Amino acid sequence: MIFNKENRIEVSNLLKETIDVTLDFKEQDETTKSEFTYEKGKSMLSDIPSIGKSEIDVLEEFKNDYLPYCFNESSKNSMGFPDCGSDSSGMMGSIAATLLQQNLINQTQSSPSMTFAEINVIRWLREVVGYKNKDSNEIKSVMDVGGIVTPGGTSSNTIAMMLARENMNPSNLYEGVKGTDSNIVLIPDCISHYSIKSSLMWIGCGAKVIKVKSRNFKYDLNDLKEKLKENDKKVMSVVAYVGDSRTMTIDNLKAIYDIVKNHDNNIWLHADACHGFSLGFSKKLSSKIEGIELFDSIATDPHKVLMLPYTLSVLLVKKEDKFKLVKTESDLIMNEPFAFGQITPFIGSKGAYSLKLWFLIKHLGKDGIGNIIEKRNKLAIDFSEKLKNYDEFIVLNEVGINSVMFLIKPYNDASIEESNEFTKSIYEILLKEGKYFLHHFPIEIPDNKFEYRNKFYPLRFMSGNPDLTMQDLDNIINYLLAKVKDYGVQNV
Repeated sequence: MIFNKENRIEVSNLLKETIDVTLDFKEQDETTKSEFTYEKGKSMLSDIPSIGKSEIDVLEEFKNDYLPYCFNESSKNSMGFPDCGSDSSGMMGSIAATLLQQNLINQTQSSPSMTFAEINVIRWLREVVGYKNKDSNEIKSVMDVGGIVTPGGTSSNTIAMMLARENMNPSNLYEGVKGTDSNIVLIPDCISHYSIKSSLMWIGCGAKVIKVKSRNFKYDLNDLKEKLKENDKKVMSVVAYVGDSRTMTIDNLKAIYDIVKNHDNNIWLHADACHGFSLGFSKKLSSKIEGIELFDSIATDPHKVLMLPYTLSVLLVKKEDKFKLVKTESDLIMNEPFAFGQITPFIGSKGAYSLKLWFLIKHLGKDGIGNIIEKRNKLAIDFSEKLKNYDEFIVLNEVGINSVMFLIKPYNDASIEESNEFTKSIYEILLKEGKYFLHHFPIEIPDNKFEYRNKFYPLRFMSGNPDLTMQDLDNIINYLLAKVKDYGVQNV
């Protein structure tokens, strides 16, 4: 039914029922209720229905046939990612944004007040990472704001690479990309995110990434200098990680800035801080990201680290007017100063999804968020130290933010290769049983800490849920130790 004044109570009850169904799902302890298979997925495929059915019947089908197979990141037992999406104020903002139907491609016609709520959110995040904001009286257009809201970190990184491309050659946007040999981007090996290489392909530069050696999951600064010299005048950007997506290690930001800008001040420095920007909320931990304010652009992902429902990313730039490099115009809808559509490539129409972060920051405040970030960091440190008390675990990284990578040994003198295989098998058990979840991925460790220099296949713990306790850490450790014991019994 179409909502109107006459059926408000009926629509309200339908929405309440939908909220109750999904909240019931979010409060379950299991990460998944039922194991999902490709065969099950194929059985869900059907022709478009010719005749519809009531909203209640549709909700019931969703509840019975789809919801049991969904992954519950809101469960405390989901410890592989930080994005729990469980903050009540964030949910309020998400619901409000959906129902309001504001379109931030334009301001006057489509989003009069929500445009300025979004500007507020962007300015708050600029303050968190150390960028200077213009006085509110100086904000004459979106070119004075210094940030845009995007669907996710990949979008933010892609637009950052567009800015780097145009910063090197401002004619690309209108004349097409030429001379791609000079559109090289330097990234650290082993920990770089796929979105940088992919974004260069998407924006016509080709896969022009050069990997710089890394040590302890950070740039090898000597090799960075060498790669800059070897590719003099060809490098358009250097990307650093403020919490890479595997280890959450924070790079030497000030040192990278000095090396790159002393070599060529025109090279665009981009910080992928989709996780690490959150440390700026904490008085205790903000020093960990010192130097980030020197970078030309910063990608942030509030949906990953601030308990928000999906999705929300914000790309920030140090010099606000740099977004003019990718400005587009239309006399149809974007011909006014505060139309964000002018500076959001690939996106076009966009809801007021930043409202969920507006709600959260208004509710918790900077200090309240900072306390959550500090607790998250301490829990990860505590988890790492607990693992080190057992011979069954090999911890692979030092905690920078809230990530702990580790292998599980099937027996005391197991090799790294054997531990890799056993850890893979534990991951499969986690997926099948659905009681706990830890992330699993391959990673190379190119330093002298381990003799084995090929890929490792660890599990990864992340403390993202603010409800996590020390008892929860003990519970999953005991669960994993029981799996090791079961293996020993079966292989006597």
